Amino acid sequence: MRAWWQVAWVCLATAGCGGPLPEASLSEEHVPEEATAHWDAPLPKLGPATLLKDIYPPPPGPFPDPLGGPSPTDLVSFRGKLFFSAFDFEADQGALWRSAGTTASTVPVKHLDDSPGRLTVVGQQLFFTEGFMEHGAELWVSDGTTAGTRQVKDLSPEGGTASLADFIAVGNKLYFFRSVRPTLIAAENLELWRSDGTSAGTVRVKDLGPRDTVNGPFDLASVGNRLFMSLGVPDTGVELWVSDGSASGTRLVKDINPGAASSFPRSLTQAEGVLYFSADDGVHGREVWRSDGTAKGTELVEDTVPGPQGSEAQIFALFKERLYFATFTPGFTVTEIRKLDPDPSCHPRSNLVASIPNPYADLPFDFFIFVATSTATERKLYFTLFYDIGSPAPFDVQLWRTDATPQGTKLLYQPLIVSPDLRPPTPVPTDDDRVVFYAFDEAHGHELWVSNGQPSGTKLLQDIVPGPASSYPQDLLRAGNFIYFTALDGQLGREIWVLPVPKPRVASH
Repeated sequence: MRAWWQVAWVCLATAGCGGPLPEASLSEEHVPEEATAHWDAPLPKLGPATLLKDIYPPPPGPFPDPLGGPSPTDLVSFRGKLFFSAFDFEADQGALWRSAGTTASTVPVKHLDDSPGRLTVVGQQLFFTEGFMEHGAELWVSDGTTAGTRQVKDLSPEGGTASLADFIAVGNKLYFFRSVRPTLIAAENLELWRSDGTSAGTVRVKDLGPRDTVNGPFDLASVGNRLFMSLGVPDTGVELWVSDGSASGTRLVKDINPGAASSFPRSLTQAEGVLYFSADDGVHGREVWRSDGTAKGTELVEDTVPGPQGSEAQIFALFKERLYFATFTPGFTVTEIRKLDPDPSCHPRSNLVASIPNPYADLPFDFFIFVATSTATERKLYFTLFYDIGSPAPFDVQLWRTDATPQGTKLLYQPLIVSPDLRPPTPVPTDDDRVVFYAFDEAHGHELWVSNGQPSGTKLLQDIVPGPASSYPQDLLRAGNFIYFTALDGQLGREIWVLPVPKPRVASH
């Protein structure tokens, strides 16, 4: 790929390429919803969600945590079906499971000594770890069948221990990190590995060094056949690294904040074959950067808030071929949602989509605000704003949506969660531009909700545990024609529930 500094002349010849999008392009993206109402057929009824299967009875005695104790984990969509991990405490064994959305189709794929973990889809293969006792974890792969579920390679050192973490698909291969102690008293080393699902094709890419001197990885992103990562070593601090799958090609991209200080690259995001991320170079504060994998091609995109304090920029979504990021005024008094055209041949500037005032700015707290999750549908970008004051429970978590315009950016609901044990929900799309998520209200506790993108259309979908008690839905996932999640029903512990996704009705004319 040609670096954009080699084709900068294109910017001079392309109208508007170097600046913000024309105002016309902003208004053209927004069509008043009342003007499009006749395009939409009536939305089909959604629900109810039902228990998929009582996978394992809970262990005797009280649950060890308020969210239900042992439960199915690592839910992923693979080949149009749900795959997940579960552990049978009575039989003292784990299993990889699959489901096509019915009780009868929910079956174990393969029983294992321990629970599978880190389920990661790479093309037509599902990778996972297995084994946590004695010598540590091993790498397994599955094609979704019992016969096709096997250990890839023995990665446990004789007499030592190893753990596997940070799985990511890069091209048609799995990349992962291995922390290994050759002997029980040896120092732990961090290694980068890759695998194509075969023993011969599972190799160590590079020994990154002793674990007590290597920090991270803190963030990962795949761009084509390369892995970008935020990694720290003593000489440079935490900076941007890249790997092409070879030892020599696994290297520091650029010491953005020179010397031992760190730029802490975050929000690593691929767009148009280029990596976008936020970093603090010590001069401009935390702003948006981009990289083509070379030092010369790693540059500041925009100094949104001049000066060393910066804008605390956070990239959070790609929507309608635009890169969306949040910036924050000093003291987090206002959250600004911005977008830019990630054309790698030019030097674009962002447009302000909407300004969201902090409604709590006058309170005597030090706020930290960030976009926790986001989901794009055909017409809307949904995102959650997390208001944090450092307490265990969130101060507020809000669901917003935008259609890329100020008038189309709306608060839909708050608070989504009040429990410190719940993660902010990632809304899951249906086929008709609605999203399913979980939220809290005093009358129903934490339960399942739905939104059509309007405040009036954001409402409770199902009260699984009636009254103010909560079912605490978590792990929402779309696979095939179903939305899956885990929840409590007050009797069986935390199990998987399933919500059919109806097809939109065709409007009659």
